[in-house]
Amino acid sequence: MKDAVIDIRDLAALMPMHLMLDRAGVMVSRGRTLAKLLRGAVRLEDVFIPADNLGHRISFKDLFSHLGCGRRIFLQMRHHGDVSLRGHGVHVSPERAMLNLGFGICLSSAVQRFGLNDSDFPPSDLAMEFLFLHEANRAALLELSRVNIGLEEARESAQVLSITDPLTGLLNRRGFDIAFSRAFDQRDKRPFALVHLDLDHFKNINDEFGHAAGDRVLVGVASALASEVRSGDRVCRAGGDEFLALIFADWPAADSLNICKRIIGRIGSVEAGPGSGRISASIGIAVSDSKPAVLPHQLFELADAALYRAKISGRGRVAL
Repeated sequence: MKDAVIDIRDLAALMPMHLMLDRAGVMVSRGRTLAKLLRGAVRLEDVFIPADNLGHRISFKDLFSHLGCGRRIFLQMRHHGDVSLRGHGVHVSPERAMLNLGFGICLSSAVQRFGLNDSDFPPSDLAMEFLFLHEANRAALLELSRVNIGLEEARESAQVLSITDPLTGLLNRRGFDIAFSRAFDQRDKRPFALVHLDLDHFKNINDEFGHAAGDRVLVGVASALASEVRSGDRVCRAGGDEFLALIFADWPAADSLNICKRIIGRIGSVEAGPGSGRISASIGIAVSDSKPAVLPHQLFELADAALYRAKISGRGRVAL
């Protein structure tokens, strides 16, 4: 019985990733998928750089002589560094050899770079299945990353809300205590003044004009405070009609007095409603002291005492 002869065209369809080479490195036959990569190239080394299993470059002569002895073949594309092929080969005659190749871990890069699809691989090849798994895994990781970003943004938003007064947008007492603790620890390097502001006769405003008008006054006072302090200062609504501020300065006593006088003047322009009269505020100031004997609560007590003096001396004024 005569030996059967396989048509080169059938071989190209059956093994779309095969190469048939002669001893000079000329590609006699190529699979239809490899043809997309090789285009008009004639010699293997025009397109590929042969390498051993350690990634070291070898000559085509060495590659050809090692075919059929169980060693894997590695071919790096010359002009597409992210695509390499691997496989094995056998001698079909003393002068010719056949290689059967695959993309391995470079499958995704090859598919994207050369526009490959399921029809470019034989039914027995699981390449596209692995690609689908790879793409599904990438999509899952992208979704996980998106969810994590959303959770982080939600966490940051919750953290901001936890230290913010919802009515005025200023720090709440919790946020101010954090800022005060840091400022107190660094008072020897960065002096500051602790300001305690209280509106005069605020209860009368609520009683006469209603709580909505009272809220408008509180928002106006918060705006007056925020507009007069500097960017590095901290302002807080401590609760009700009480406000606190940290004013940082090289000469905190003099600077805070000037700022607080301007604040009182600006608060005077805030209105609760028609015929409400002038709004006024009293302010007490305590200046930070670098002496170890001074404790945080003592600074608040000094500011409270100064506020009380401002109240009993006529209101609408500042006491240091």
